[in-house]
Amino acid sequence: MLHKIVLQEGRRIGSNKLFRSIPTCPIRPPPLKHASKYGVIKLRFRKTSRTLTYEQKGGNQSTADCNGVSLDAHIHALYGLTLQRPGKSVLMIGCGGGTLGTMLARAGRRVSIVEIDPVSFTLAKRYFGLPRNIACHVADGLAFMQRTRRCYDVLIIDAFTGENIPAHMKGAAFFEAAERCLRKDGLALVNVCLERKSDPTADRIAAGFKERSWPVRLLDSPGGERNAIVLAGKVGNLRRPRLLILPQAGAKQTGKELRAMRFRRRRTIFRRT
Repeated sequence: MLHKIVLQEGRRIGSNKLFRSIPTCPIRPPPLKHASKYGVIKLRFRKTSRTLTYEQKGGNQSTADCNGVSLDAHIHALYGLTLQRPGKSVLMIGCGGGTLGTMLARAGRRVSIVEIDPVSFTLAKRYFGLPRNIACHVADGLAFMQRTRRCYDVLIIDAFTGENIPAHMKGAAFFEAAERCLRKDGLALVNVCLERKSDPTADRIAAGFKERSWPVRLLDSPGGERNAIVLAGKVGNLRRPRLLILPQAGAKQTGKELRAMRFRRRRTIFRRT
């Protein structure tokens, strides 16, 4: 159960879009473990900070404050980049706790989320405050992209098995499907978990877009284990994202990590023979 409180108006952000903050803190901590055929999901509620974390297969998929605002810098990066695009339709592959979808929907974007695990949607709605006006599709992300008849302004890939992107979401079929479901002036954003400083995963995905004549950029941060974002499509005028919404816990750390993310050159990946 969620503790429903009267709607509160947040401050104006970005291009004068009003973010509406709806408190979603549970009255009591939710059950820790939730069964799923894709791996047990753990929800960890921290009473002191009033934050909720969604974990599956060793990876932290989402962490949110009691207003449903993410504490993760890469989520704020995806949010800030998306709001720089004029179009309103957003297709997201991957849900977790749904924090990015929640934030974008409250900022006036028309969000559709595709998630293969129906339990994820149940938990996102029940404990993280995923809005009812988000279109939720239980399906494999690639299969949905291949068959949808809609074209979107922004495509966000934030799908993980543990901390790894499923293999079929990085192959040739993925890049073809991305081009199919995006408008000609659309933007694709791919969140990538990197294990070490020299991890080539983000560069390989960027190369996949580049081989198909997509303009690409990479938003990355220093260090070993981290998140990087591959940008493809209408990327030329995008600026480094700022922290537009302050989470009620950990805002200083989130802001610090977001400021550390910078655009960098794509590294050349030599294929093995």
